[in-house]
Amino acid sequence: MPEIAAVAINIGKNLEKQVFDYLIPTHLRDKVKIGCRVQVPLGSRYTEGFIVGFPGKTDVLKLKSIKSLIDEEPIISQEMVDVAFWVSEKYLCPLYQVLEYILPPYARLKKEKWVRLVPEAIQLMETIAGLNPPIAKILSQLKKGPQKLNILRKKIGEGVEIPLFDLEKRGLVKIFDDFQAQGSRKFSTMVKSKLTLNELNEILTTELKRAPKQAEILKYLTLNGPAELSQLSQNWPQPGSAISGLERKGLVIKYKIKEERFPQVFKEFKKDKVLKLNQYQVEAVTNIKEKLEQGHFGAFLLHGVTGSGKTEVYLESIRYVLKQGRTALVLVPEISLTPQLIGRFSAVLGEQVKVLHSGLSPGERLDVWESLRLGKVKVIVGVRSAVFAPLSNLGLIIIDEEHETTFKQSEPDPRYHAREVALYRAKRNNAVLVLGSATPSLETYYRMIKGEYELINMQERVTPQPLPQVEIVDMRKEFLKGNKSIFSQRLKINIEETLARGEQIILFLNRRGYSTFVLCRECGKPLECKNCAISLTYHSIPHHMKCHYCDFTMPVPHRCPHCGSSFIRYFGAGTQQVEAEIKKIWPGVKVIRMDVDTTQNKDAHQKLLAEFGSNKSSILLGTQMIAKGLDFPNVTLVGVIAADLSLSFPDYNAGERTFQLLTQVAGRAGRGSLAGKVIIQTYNPEHYAITTGKNYAYLEFFQKELALRKQMDYPPFSSLVRILVTDVKEKNVVNCIGQIAAFLQDHFGEKIEILGPATAPIKKIKNRYRYQLILKGTDLDLLRVAARNSFNHILKGENSKTLRIIIDVEPENIL
Repeated sequence: MPEIAAVAINIGKNLEKQVFDYLIPTHLRDKVKIGCRVQVPLGSRYTEGFIVGFPGKTDVLKLKSIKSLIDEEPIISQEMVDVAFWVSEKYLCPLYQVLEYILPPYARLKKEKWVRLVPEAIQLMETIAGLNPPIAKILSQLKKGPQKLNILRKKIGEGVEIPLFDLEKRGLVKIFDDFQAQGSRKFSTMVKSKLTLNELNEILTTELKRAPKQAEILKYLTLNGPAELSQLSQNWPQPGSAISGLERKGLVIKYKIKEERFPQVFKEFKKDKVLKLNQYQVEAVTNIKEKLEQGHFGAFLLHGVTGSGKTEVYLESIRYVLKQGRTALVLVPEISLTPQLIGRFSAVLGEQVKVLHSGLSPGERLDVWESLRLGKVKVIVGVRSAVFAPLSNLGLIIIDEEHETTFKQSEPDPRYHAREVALYRAKRNNAVLVLGSATPSLETYYRMIKGEYELINMQERVTPQPLPQVEIVDMRKEFLKGNKSIFSQRLKINIEETLARGEQIILFLNRRGYSTFVLCRECGKPLECKNCAISLTYHSIPHHMKCHYCDFTMPVPHRCPHCGSSFIRYFGAGTQQVEAEIKKIWPGVKVIRMDVDTTQNKDAHQKLLAEFGSNKSSILLGTQMIAKGLDFPNVTLVGVIAADLSLSFPDYNAGERTFQLLTQVAGRAGRGSLAGKVIIQTYNPEHYAITTGKNYAYLEFFQKELALRKQMDYPPFSSLVRILVTDVKEKNVVNCIGQIAAFLQDHFGEKIEILGPATAPIKKIKNRYRYQLILKGTDLDLLRVAARNSFNHILKGENSKTLRIIIDVEPENIL
């Protein structure tokens, strides 16, 4: 039995010491396991931690002992502890933070203060109570058992602390910390009849002759079987006393059952039609199956055009891995993509597949996570964080739309990339990783060329219709013709023709709100957020200005707050304005708008997509959440309102993001038996990201973008690490970033390239000033060492309590 445990505890952002050794008390030596949480002393207080190993020996001369065991069984498996170590090392995040992040919110711990009597106090209670009334009240409550301090405060009053302190000083009460899960399982109360049908009639005519309500309930339970108490309440108001009476007579019993809070799958998405695979799909499935049969790690890039039937390849591969007795993990980039995918999967695979994402209620997330941990669910479909799903015997990991930047966590720690974590888990489990996309990320395609991934090509659609025809509209020419509308004449004509045929339309604009900024035409200053260095966006519903970074809102001013002028004008169009314009031009046409503002409520994504999928709406208008993965056979027209938005981002991969968005959204058209068409409106029709996107020319785009990256020495030819410093006081940020830059220059200046320090592209967010450094080089391990050492160097000095230093390894953006 182990005598020493290595425990990961929460000591803040310290990157040097994350795991501490503790003695295991004798009474716990046969109970503690890796992955269990324990309560341990840390300085003068107690804190919680995760057991991550049993070192056997230690360099510490005198160890403290574990105080108590919180989990009787491991809450995190050995595999996920290993994953946490790997993520902590790769992304420079404290191990405890990674371990806690892996857990769903309801499984995480909260610390609460409790109060209990010590044995000696019970004997002296009457004497003490006679001296002080508040003390008498406290002792009276504690005599019932230990009490939470906040509950005791409510019962006694706000003045409870002084008499409690007095009692603790006398050694009569103990105030202690306890750790409990933030949420719990949900149980339903069931009521069951103990009678047979033959016994029922006799009881009804004898014992219950004068108790009609009891008789009705007993008859119902005997004839229909056990029922939930809540169900009985619907038929008989306030049935509690009647059921208690039946219990006393020994005629019914009450018991608890665990209620499974699994998310609902809308029936509109449950498509169980068996589809025949074409030649390309069969070849793809065969390649994946062969690798699965070998039982060794394998990684594929499934490069299939939009509409090539990647989902069916995923399904067939999952079926095969389930036959092997193994499990499967499917990642998608957006919550909006889960309804159609989980609907198709659940229709084919049944109850062994579930969905996991942040849009679920905390209770649903806990129950799905527990069902995975206990092996009840074999397939999980989820967004980025589902890469940490506790699946055992993992055989297959699929990342759909692998190119999407949402697979990289930018806030908060750990700032991991789901693709890299999936790759690690696949290697560790000898599983197969499939990266699917019509527009693979540059890094992924480059890795394939280098031989790290095997290529599977699917360059034909499964439908008889080819890829939709794409037309580019130069909005500069539209303006010269006097058309100042959001819609070009070509897009207007095509919308009218599509509506007349009874077909559906998707309109894409990656900008929400009504107007993107409001400007005074006299002084030229925009209305900016008081907390962030960013323009406020006008929202017509409700009628206010809003910051999309901190959610600050303010009424729309009648005069400029800078100069007092009344010449205030609205510029730029968001999804709200496009929706208003549609209703103005085509009154009576039903429009569904999908953006962050319309999808905040639970199941909002499912409800909106189900409505559009049932042809109750003619136009689906939205931001990037509608740009990929959706499959509606009646959509024959896609309109891109402004293709240039992503090109203006101050980021080295702006061209790649633009090409991917345009290609993906274009692929939503013509996915059924009807031909599709795409209209792209742009002010940069000559840009290579737009011209190659028009022709679906991925290889041409890849070659041009790769040449540019090589010339600029950007990924995949180098690696980046971003160090971002923020604080409420700008001078603190400037001082700290200067110290980091000086340390890096002194110790690593000849080994790596240091870009900055400089203000971040958005200088202030939520009243915090932001400065950054970018470390660049071909040796990512060296960049991590440089970032870690500079962070630890600053940590040793005197810093502002509000100062934050953020390290982002291989960032997806630098805004």
